[in-house]
Amino acid sequence: MRKSISLLVALAALLAQVCLAAARFAPAEAELAVGSPKAEPEFRVLVLTERGGQHEAFVKAALKWLDGFARQHRFAYDEVNLAHGMDSAYLSRYKVMLQLNYPPYNWDEVSQAAFEQAMFDGTIGWVGLHHAALLGDFDGFKKWRWFAQMMGDIEFQNYIAPLASAKVEISNSSHPVMKGVSSSFVVDDDEWYTFNRQPSHGVKVLAHVDEDSYRPASNIKMGFHPAIWTNRRYKARNIYFLMGHSPKLLQNSDFTTMLGNAIEWAAGGGGWFPRFRMLVHYNDKVEEAHREFAADAIEFLKVLTYGDGVAMDVTTDANDFNPETLRSYHLVVSLNDNPGHTPSQRKAFEQYMEHGGAWLGFHSAGYCDDSTRWPWFSQFLGGVKFHRNNWPPLPALLEVDDTQHPATRCLPPAFVSPQNEWYQFAPSPRSNPDIKVLLTLSASNYPLGFKDTVVEGDMPVAWINTRYNMIYVNMGHGHQIFADATQNMMLYNMIRWLARKQFK
Repeated sequence: MRKSISLLVALAALLAQVCLAAARFAPAEAELAVGSPKAEPEFRVLVLTERGGQHEAFVKAALKWLDGFARQHRFAYDEVNLAHGMDSAYLSRYKVMLQLNYPPYNWDEVSQAAFEQAMFDGTIGWVGLHHAALLGDFDGFKKWRWFAQMMGDIEFQNYIAPLASAKVEISNSSHPVMKGVSSSFVVDDDEWYTFNRQPSHGVKVLAHVDEDSYRPASNIKMGFHPAIWTNRRYKARNIYFLMGHSPKLLQNSDFTTMLGNAIEWAAGGGGWFPRFRMLVHYNDKVEEAHREFAADAIEFLKVLTYGDGVAMDVTTDANDFNPETLRSYHLVVSLNDNPGHTPSQRKAFEQYMEHGGAWLGFHSAGYCDDSTRWPWFSQFLGGVKFHRNNWPPLPALLEVDDTQHPATRCLPPAFVSPQNEWYQFAPSPRSNPDIKVLLTLSASNYPLGFKDTVVEGDMPVAWINTRYNMIYVNMGHGHQIFADATQNMMLYNMIRWLARKQFK
């Protein structure tokens, strides 16, 4: 009998756990008091809450306020307490995510990736409060770098303790979230975070804290202390509120007006939309001519961001070759260095490419020989190794192998490319059936060079590995690479072709 009772207790406990997990993803709707029978909600809000602990009182007060606001404005909300298993299909049910003090960690990878994509596509708006910006390494979790970037490339530094009252001053009263809000108002007994830097990276600050108004006074200050901001680099409408610690906040009419405005504004869908996101990597410690090329290339690529067509990030940190960072970019550009040096960096790039990522590599980014010790990368380039090069850098006549390919369309059958140090690989990538050569250095250039002379041999200078979405181009040495309009047109075509999925 004792064994039977134990078995029943165990089954009951298991059933309780199952019910609790289900409740996380199927909580009760806010009632819609808009007539009988019950009206259909106009949209749904996903409320991600942090329950228990020091924020429980605020969250309870916020949910109570949200009940009434949802009834009045004809929407429904679901509350969840764990950011696990929220894939793209799950998020597609909602117009807005209200991150009600839930921190930017303890999200599983599925939820992170789905949220990143939804923010880029503009399929879900985002409203975050207080603890949503607790960015850094906390509770055994590494900082979510994408989330920190969305918040303005910031990291939590400190907070005003004990709780303090402070005056918030609106700096952009024309924004829809500020409709009906006083030009300044006092927030009582809140916890004011400070960060390691001013939020940047596309951020527009809508309100700031008057640091001289802290009561009690505090010497913990940022200088200019942002309190409410939005990031315009994402199609999804998004806004963050620094405050959100005390339940008294829900008695502040200016705050509740802003919060209500924010939910309705975020549900309105995205406006501005970049075609694609591009990560540009270069090494600032390589030889001078390759650094010069990288500087010119960055200026050349910046033109693509005019008119908000492309969201481009530039990095010198090879640690950005990690799964979390790479998954949020449609195209990776390697200007003067291999896309990874450590085993983990290389594995991340391999996985990125094998799962549909795009890569454009220039010149020394494709350098590989026995010392590189990266067999996958050699095969990625066509099973080749660096063989030799000409010196000094010289212009060369290039022949277009396929004038009909989208990457080389509109090019003449041949053109003169500006001076460059031309690499020759062995065996020729053309011998690999997976390789499609786009450009070849004309044999009429031989002998090419004075000190180091190339006198013969097949010399492809741009090609595609058809197993991947990639292009390697041999150009990339010194200041002259972008001096030719024909070659520049080709580079624009290549980038557009690599990002072709985003132009459908």
